[in-house]
Amino acid sequence: MLSHIRDAKTPKEAWENLKKIFAADISARKLQLRQELNNIRQKEIFVLDYTAKIKSICDSLGSINVNIDEDEMVQVCLGGLAQRFNPLRTAILARETPPSFFNLQSMLLVEENHVQTKTNTSEGQMFFSDSDSGRRRGRSGRGRFDLSHEGNPELREENGSHRRTFARRGSFHTE
Repeated sequence: MLSHIRDAKTPKEAWENLKKIFAADISARKLQLRQELNNIRQKEIFVLDYTAKIKSICDSLGSINVNIDEDEMVQVCLGGLAQRFNPLRTAILARETPPSFFNLQSMLLVEENHVQTKTNTSEGQMFFSDSDSGRRRGRSGRGRFDLSHEGNPELREENGSHRRTFARRGSFHTE
């Protein structure tokens, strides 16, 4: 960079050389940030991290005088959502007016919490089933239940060399 200034014959020429150098850097940065924004995907990250990443890229673009309007931020966010948000994405796209980016983030957080709660609840209510037939074991006489093992009510099944114990919360242990 110093060589561009040193080779200039006047201060104005030195200034023009510096402007060209920085303009090229800004143009490259703009292309890089635009590409990042267009390729962003949520995958397995949390909604807050995903939306913060989008906001950060848009803020960086804003710092080089490339303004991203809120509708574009919403479109980018919806386009990169994980598949588990497909029902919500469809509902939002069917609306006449898109939500603000802030409101979209709130909706996604509620949905993420709902899906997480639903997953935790279904795991907590899990009941062991025979993987070959899909039928519950124990009632057919193939397994044995012990509902009062050492004063702690739990479900126990013995099958060949494996014994699985299910506590009240739905977790299981293989002994």
